[in-house]
Amino acid sequence: MAKRPSLFAPSKPQEMLVPPSVDMVVSTPNGGAAPPRAPTARPPSRAGKRVLSIYLDPLAWKQLRQLALQEETTTQALGEEAVNLLFTRHGLNRSA
Repeated sequence: MAKRPSLFAPSKPQEMLVPPSVDMVVSTPNGGAAPPRAPTARPPSRAGKRVLSIYLDPLAWKQLRQLALQEETTTQALGEEAVNLLFTRHGLNRSA
């Protein structure tokens, strides 16, 4: 059985809209070429931190946003406060 062609590769070389240039090619350790990655511009306040995603009901999300507005803070700060309260409840050091 033959391998199917990639859906992302042009079917013919002349169909490429922008020819690759030297500026667009980054060499990889194995000698091949890979497209350059966009720099991840994170704010300094998030440097060295990891993301935690949770799924909330729409009502809970709305309440969290409203609480942040009432307290004149951010949902990030409220999330950190919640994690610290959870750590305290379980006898762990507050580290968030």
